[in-house]
Formats: sequence, C-alpha cells, structure tokens
Amino acid sequence: MTFEIYFGFELFALFIALVKYRSLLESDYKFFIPFLVVIVLYETGSLYNKFSIGNNNMLATNFITTVEFAFYSFFIRNMLKSPFYKKVILITIFVCLGYNIINQFFIQGILKLNVSAIILQTIVIIFLTGVYFWELMQVSFSNSLSIVKLPGFWLCTGVLFFYLGEFLFFASFSYMAYKRSYDYYLLYRMISDIANAILYTCLIISFLCLNPIRKLSI
Repeated sequence: MTFEIYFGFELFALFIALVKYRSLLESDYKFFIPFLVVIVLYETGSLYNKFSIGNNNMLATNFITTVEFAFYSFFIRNMLKSPFYKKVILITIFVCLGYNIINQFFIQGILKLNVSAIILQTIVIIFLTGVYFWELMQVSFSNSLSIVKLPGFWLCTGVLFFYLGEFLFFASFSYMAYKRSYDYYLLYRMISDIANAILYTCLIISFLCLNPIRKLSI
C-alpha cells in the first residue's frame, strides 16, 4: 500500500465531520458522515487492490463515481429555492443515472471506464452549482449576506472546482481513458490529487462553518 495525498484529505475531512458531528446532525450535512465513511472505505480497498477483477478496477470506479454524483447532486438540489429548477434538475439527475446504468451494463460493459456517463454527470453538477450560486447572489445582494460564512458556499465551491476539472480532463483525454493508457493514468493521478485537495479542503471549511444555533437558509 502506498499512501496517496488525496486520501489524506479525505481522512481529514471525515475526522472534521466526526468532530463537528453535533452540528452536522442538526442539518442535512449529517449525511456527509456515512458518505465520507463509504469514500474512505472505497479508497482503502482501492489502495490494497481489493476491488480489482482480473487486474481491472473499473467496475468499482464506475460505482463510486456514480455514488458521488448522486450524493452531491441530490444534496445541492435540496439547497435550492426555485421549485422550477428543483423539478428540472431532479428529472435531469434521474435521466443521467438511467443513462449511466444502461451504458454500463448494456452498451459499454462493466469493466470499462464509463467516460461518457462521467462527462454527462460533470455537466449536470456544473449546471447545478451554477444555479445555486445564482440564487445565492440574489440573496446576498438584497440582504448583505456574508457568503463566506455559509457552509453551502464552500461546499458548492469545492464541488464546482472538482467537477470542472473532471469535465475538462475526461473531455480532453477520453480516448486515452478508454484505451487505459499509462500516460493517462499518470496525468489523471496528478489532476485528481489537486481536484480532491480543493474539494475536501472546501468540505472541511464547510463543516467548520456549521453552527448548531444558526439556521442554514441557503
């Protein structure tokens, strides 16, 4: 087993979530505790090569990317105020998940990286965070709201940077990913470390911003 930088950020995010569990339990952020436990367990198994099938771990990778997409998309959707956008996004999420399953099991195969579904997921998440920031700007301009104190701001900032990096990477190197190029793997590891560092740093700040006596309105 070799210790990966991104794994350290994930472990620290889980540690902070457990330290702040009282605050998390009073909001929807309580779901981050089991979610981060799943992520850490997955990463631990991956580092020990426990999920490989014939030296291929694409099935586990496709599964965890789908879990991450579902979790973040539903979580951020619940923070939105507009009924119209919430309805549109809910339909979009289920369409995306449906395409993911169909492509993986009936078209592409379970032992190949589901690149097209990943790209589609990143587009949905980028749009979703964009809607959140648009609504946040409406509130902050009218109420002089300090957005840097809002957990949702840091959460969506981290998610946006992470999935924007995923989109640019997979859209640019999808052929290398499909062919499982070694150069692709090295490049992916470097970009993934940076993207995960940004994501989990923002998550940690988000948890630290949680206040059990303050209602989280956005």
